[in-house]
Amino acid sequence: MTRSAIRRVCCVLWAVLVALPGAGGAQRIGESPYLPASVAVHSERVAVYREPDSRSSRRGTAAEGNRLPAYRFAEGRGCSSWWVEVYAEGWICGDYLVPSAVAPDAAALPVLPEGQLTPYPCAFAHDGGAAVFDRLSDAALNWSSRWLEEGWAIAVRRRTTYEGERYYGTAGGDYVRASEVFVARPSTFRGEELSGAEDLGWTFRSSTRIHDHLPGEGSASTRSLGPQLALRFAAEHEVGRTLWLELVDGGGFVRASDVRRPDYLAPPEEVGPYDVWFDVDRSSQTLVAYRGDRPIYATLVSSGRAGHSTPPGIFRIWVKLITDRMANEEPSNPEEKPYYLEDVPWVMYFDDDIALHGAYWHKAFGHVRSHGCVNLAPIDARWVFDHAQPALPRGWWSVLPTADEPGSVVHVR
Repeated sequence: MTRSAIRRVCCVLWAVLVALPGAGGAQRIGESPYLPASVAVHSERVAVYREPDSRSSRRGTAAEGNRLPAYRFAEGRGCSSWWVEVYAEGWICGDYLVPSAVAPDAAALPVLPEGQLTPYPCAFAHDGGAAVFDRLSDAALNWSSRWLEEGWAIAVRRRTTYEGERYYGTAGGDYVRASEVFVARPSTFRGEELSGAEDLGWTFRSSTRIHDHLPGEGSASTRSLGPQLALRFAAEHEVGRTLWLELVDGGGFVRASDVRRPDYLAPPEEVGPYDVWFDVDRSSQTLVAYRGDRPIYATLVSSGRAGHSTPPGIFRIWVKLITDRMANEEPSNPEEKPYYLEDVPWVMYFDDDIALHGAYWHKAFGHVRSHGCVNLAPIDARWVFDHAQPALPRGWWSVLPTADEPGSVVHVR
């Protein structure tokens, strides 16, 4: 059935629903015995508004295939059928919903296959780029609609074979040849859960020396550790002008300059005693999550590089999205390299277009890297996303805060 046919059926169902005897005016403004048990979303991303009015503020988006509760319905601007309230301050136009007699059954999104780190696998164009085709039949004729530059990334929404060649379907509904792209393998790095202000840090260089003794106190035997390994410290020692950190359980000594070590701080005055908030320290390239004044999670990040430094300040998350496209295909600065990244995972914008988000295109956490955003390894990004406010309702793809549920504070220093 086509989208237009589905919409016609929906409109008929809503018309029957509101024409039932005895409904009167109640179905427009309050509770109604004629509401369906649930409503199923039948478009990929459907806007949720704070009021039954398409000109009201957005509350988020709901994802296709989920059955949401139906609390009441009302007439309103911008909808040819009825508006349906599916959440507190959350209304969806009935044009994009199918009434159902089945109880609500919305999933906590995203549902990831075992071992998958991002909502969708993503693939990068090889050297020389990759052709993008509107239809598979166009690919057979080599009629491309656009071009992916080397290093640009598409989300692999589906995989198919046409005339003996493998293709990936993208987030935009078009196709690329599988032979012209390679699937990303995101970092498996993850931070550490905390029970308070624990003294810890991470190696961040390609090789970090761990010394058995402090200088002048024994043999100079050492061992080497790779990057992004968590270390916990028992004490500090100053030897000359160098600060050394003693590892717990007699594990040796490391120069403080060779690790990324969080520096804990008191919460800003905007934070309540039980609020979860996030401190991003650009000097140590770390993020610490707090509940009130207690640290609960810490990890490495990649903040903005030279010329794109992440702006300092105290902000609030103003929208959360499971994925979002990030691109600058024609930068105004000719020295800047264009980029195009589909379905960047677990995005939390806090300062206009500056966000906390997962990164599947690099593994250099602990080093500046971004165009201004705060990059996290995918596992860490999901942890932050799941703990940040506002909470994402079941069946939704994005959510915006309200006065009753403000966004979490993000402190950048």
